[in-house]
Amino acid sequence: MKVYIDSDIILDIFLNRELFVSESSQILSLCEDKHIIGYTTTLALANIYYLLNKFDKNKSIKALEYLREILIVLAISDEELGLSINSKFKDFEDGIQNFAAEKANCEIIITRNIKDYRTSKLDIKTANEFLRILQL
Repeated sequence: MKVYIDSDIILDIFLNRELFVSESSQILSLCEDKHIIGYTTTLALANIYYLLNKFDKNKSIKALEYLREILIVLAISDEELGLSINSKFKDFEDGIQNFAAEKANCEIIITRNIKDYRTSKLDIKTANEFLRILQL
């Protein structure tokens, strides 16, 4: 199953967000163990690096190395930019992520911000909802 992992799920782990770290870690473990095929974008990784680098540069580099090992990293093209600009997405960046996920034939976007993807054609799930589907 091809799944796009939104940056908030990834940041839950590396910023140790207490309420979400367990479920988000399970999602990345599924990617690491190849139970699901996880995707992200170059844009998401750049944002993740920017945020983590504020706390610890070495940790931010190691996080990117790890993510590049377990996730397929999608490049962002002018096509995704144009689709996002002309879409009903309220947030330009969320639109970019959505259209990159669609182009890669992902089935689901896993995020904590379901409302941000309201106009998506893809199935949108929280980490908890996705794990319940898999019965983990």
